[in-house]
Amino acid sequence: MTLSYVKILARVVNELGLRAPKIAYEKRANGTFHAVIEVHLVNWTSWGFRGPREFKATSSISARTAIRKAAYNVVQRLEKSGLVKIRDFRGKVLKLWKKRAMEIAKICKEVVEERDELERDFTFLQNNRARLLIENGKMKGKMTRLKKKVSCAMVIKEENARLIAENKDLQAEIRVLKKRLSETKNGDM
Repeated sequence: MTLSYVKILARVVNELGLRAPKIAYEKRANGTFHAVIEVHLVNWTSWGFRGPREFKATSSISARTAIRKAAYNVVQRLEKSGLVKIRDFRGKVLKLWKKRAMEIAKICKEVVEERDELERDFTFLQNNRARLLIENGKMKGKMTRLKKKVSCAMVIKEENARLIAENKDLQAEIRVLKKRLSETKNGDM
């Protein structure tokens, strides 16, 4: 008697109270049958990601064979995850580790919630970083304009100081010339 992996999968889904897996198949142009089984729990237990995981299989005989192969892949993944243990490979006894499965699903859910919170924080920080970069750019522009104004003011101040010094020199020369002029006028008289 062979093991019916489709029945095992149905029993696992029923025992654990999961969403029913989606099973689809199609016949390709080359005559092969292609089956896909989409299971929700497996992705939680294997990697901690959200959403379903697809198991694919092909058969040149029939769609049922392709579906059986895909179901075999699912059950093997569940066994590797420790959620299912098949003690009797004739299909008589199927031991489900429901408690462990629920603990794993709970831990994975917590991990996903923490990941979502970290993603929100990261997005918030990225937005703040972008805003701060924009503000930094504006501040650098303002600083450049202020530096130009300060340098212009310094040039004007230096020029004013030079003109004041030149003015003082000219006033001193004018005083000297006025003194000579007054001395020459006084000497002529």
